[in-house]
Amino acid sequence: MVSSVVPTIAGAARLSKFAVLAVAGMLSLSACMSVSTQRANLVPVAPADPVNVIQLSRLVTAQLPNDSIANLPAASQWQRVGALPQGDVYRSLGGLFTVQTRRQGEAYLVASSGKLVGFYLPGEMAYLPLNRPVTLPVEKRQ
Repeated sequence: MVSSVVPTIAGAARLSKFAVLAVAGMLSLSACMSVSTQRANLVPVAPADPVNVIQLSRLVTAQLPNDSIANLPAASQWQRVGALPQGDVYRSLGGLFTVQTRRQGEAYLVASSGKLVGFYLPGEMAYLPLNRPVTLPVEKRQ
Protein backbone atom coordinates (compact mmCIF):
# COMPACT_ATOMS: atom_id res chain seq x y z
CA MET A 1 0.00 0.00 0.00
CA VAL A 2 2.83 2.43 0.87
CA SER A 3 4.61 1.77 -2.42
CA SER A 4 1.54 2.86 -4.44
CA VAL A 5 1.30 6.16 -2.53
CA VAL A 6 4.95 7.14 -3.08
CA PRO A 7 4.71 7.36 -6.92
CA THR A 8 1.53 9.45 -6.58
CA ILE A 9 3.26 11.91 -4.23
CA ALA A 10 6.30 12.09 -6.53
CA GLY A 11 4.01 12.72 -9.51
CA ALA A 12 2.15 15.44 -7.61
CA ALA A 13 5.46 17.09 -6.68
CA ARG A 14 6.57 17.10 -10.35
CA LEU A 15 3.20 18.52 -11.40
CA SER A 16 3.44 21.18 -8.70
CA LYS A 17 6.95 22.20 -9.87
CA PHE A 18 5.67 22.37 -13.44
CA ALA A 19 2.74 24.55 -12.38
CA VAL A 20 5.05 26.92 -10.47
CA LEU A 21 7.38 27.20 -13.47
CA ALA A 22 4.47 27.79 -15.83
CA VAL A 23 3.04 30.57 -13.66
CA ALA A 24 6.49 32.16 -13.25
CA GLY A 25 6.97 32.09 -17.02
CA MET A 26 3.60 33.68 -17.65
CA LEU A 27 4.28 36.42 -15.11
CA SER A 28 7.66 37.24 -16.61
CA LEU A 29 6.16 37.28 -20.11
CA SER A 30 3.35 39.60 -19.02
CA ALA A 31 5.92 41.87 -17.36
CA CYS A 32 7.78 42.06 -20.68
CA MET A 33 4.60 43.01 -22.53
CA SER A 34 3.64 45.63 -19.95
CA VAL A 35 4.28 49.18 -21.07
CA SER A 36 3.83 52.53 -19.48
CA THR A 37 1.05 54.57 -21.06
CA GLN A 38 -0.20 58.08 -20.42
CA ARG A 39 -3.86 58.97 -19.92
CA ALA A 40 -5.06 60.81 -23.03
CA ASN A 41 -8.19 62.66 -24.08
CA LEU A 42 -8.70 62.50 -27.81
CA VAL A 43 -10.15 65.66 -29.33
CA PRO A 44 -12.23 64.33 -32.25
CA VAL A 45 -12.23 65.83 -35.72
CA ALA A 46 -15.02 68.38 -36.12
CA PRO A 47 -17.78 67.34 -38.54
CA ALA A 48 -17.07 70.44 -40.64
CA ASP A 49 -13.39 69.49 -41.11
CA PRO A 50 -12.50 67.92 -44.46
CA VAL A 51 -11.71 64.20 -44.50
CA ASN A 52 -7.95 63.73 -44.14
CA VAL A 53 -6.54 60.39 -45.32
CA ILE A 54 -2.88 59.45 -45.69
CA GLN A 55 -1.38 56.44 -47.44
CA LEU A 56 2.02 55.00 -46.55
CA SER A 57 4.43 54.44 -49.43
CA ARG A 58 6.35 51.65 -47.70
CA LEU A 59 6.32 49.38 -44.66
CA VAL A 60 6.95 51.23 -41.41
CA THR A 61 8.41 49.30 -38.48
CA ALA A 62 8.27 50.79 -35.01
CA GLN A 63 9.70 49.32 -31.83
CA LEU A 64 7.44 49.67 -28.81
CA PRO A 65 8.86 50.35 -25.34
CA ASN A 66 8.28 46.66 -24.42
CA ASP A 67 10.51 45.65 -27.38
CA SER A 68 7.61 44.26 -29.41
CA ILE A 69 7.35 45.44 -33.00
CA ALA A 70 4.47 47.24 -34.71
CA ASN A 71 4.39 47.01 -38.52
CA LEU A 72 2.35 49.50 -40.51
CA PRO A 73 1.86 47.94 -43.95
CA ALA A 74 2.91 49.62 -47.19
CA ALA A 75 -0.04 51.20 -49.01
CA SER A 76 -2.09 51.19 -45.79
CA GLN A 77 -4.50 54.08 -45.48
CA TRP A 78 -5.17 56.03 -42.30
CA GLN A 79 -7.91 58.57 -41.64
CA ARG A 80 -7.44 61.46 -39.24
CA VAL A 81 -9.92 61.04 -36.40
CA GLY A 82 -8.65 63.59 -33.92
CA ALA A 83 -5.73 65.06 -32.06
CA LEU A 84 -3.75 64.74 -28.84
CA PRO A 85 -1.18 67.20 -27.50
CA GLN A 86 1.44 64.81 -28.95
CA GLY A 87 0.09 64.97 -32.53
CA ASP A 88 -2.64 64.07 -35.00
CA VAL A 89 -4.40 60.73 -34.50
CA TYR A 90 -5.15 58.41 -37.44
CA ARG A 91 -7.28 55.24 -37.53
CA SER A 92 -6.60 52.45 -40.00
CA LEU A 93 -9.04 52.26 -42.91
CA GLY A 94 -7.97 48.70 -43.77
CA GLY A 95 -9.41 47.04 -40.70
CA LEU A 96 -8.47 46.75 -37.07
CA PHE A 97 -4.85 47.65 -36.28
CA THR A 98 -3.55 46.31 -32.97
CA VAL A 99 -0.42 46.51 -30.83
CA GLN A 100 0.66 44.29 -27.97
CA THR A 101 0.74 46.08 -24.61
CA ARG A 102 -0.68 44.68 -21.38
CA ARG A 103 -3.16 43.05 -23.69
CA GLN A 104 -3.54 43.18 -27.42
CA GLY A 105 -5.77 46.07 -28.30
CA GLU A 106 -6.77 48.43 -31.08
CA ALA A 107 -4.32 51.22 -31.77
CA TYR A 108 -4.41 54.43 -33.80
CA LEU A 109 -1.17 56.00 -34.96
CA VAL A 110 -0.12 59.39 -33.59
CA ALA A 111 1.92 61.53 -35.99
CA SER A 112 3.71 64.83 -35.59
CA SER A 113 5.95 66.64 -38.07
CA GLY A 114 5.98 63.70 -40.47
CA LYS A 115 6.95 61.16 -37.81
CA LEU A 116 5.16 58.36 -36.00
CA VAL A 117 5.58 59.39 -32.36
CA GLY A 118 3.32 56.84 -30.67
CA PHE A 119 -0.06 55.15 -30.59
CA TYR A 120 -3.41 56.12 -29.14
CA LEU A 121 -5.16 53.16 -27.48
CA PRO A 122 -8.89 53.95 -27.69
CA GLY A 123 -9.93 51.05 -25.46
CA GLU A 124 -7.75 52.40 -22.65
CA MET A 125 -8.03 56.09 -23.56
CA ALA A 126 -4.24 56.17 -23.33
CA TYR A 127 -1.22 57.31 -25.31
CA LEU A 128 1.74 54.96 -25.82
CA PRO A 129 4.85 56.95 -26.79
CA LEU A 130 7.63 55.43 -28.87
CA ASN A 131 11.15 55.72 -27.48
CA ARG A 132 12.32 56.66 -30.98
CA PRO A 133 9.97 58.38 -33.45
CA VAL A 134 9.93 56.88 -36.95
CA THR A 135 9.56 58.74 -40.25
CA LEU A 136 6.17 58.23 -41.90
CA PRO A 137 6.63 57.93 -45.68
CA VAL A 138 3.34 59.44 -46.84
CA GLU A 139 2.61 58.72 -50.49
CA LYS A 140 -0.80 60.29 -50.82
CA ARG A 141 -2.84 62.80 -48.88
CA GLN A 142 -6.52 63.37 -49.43
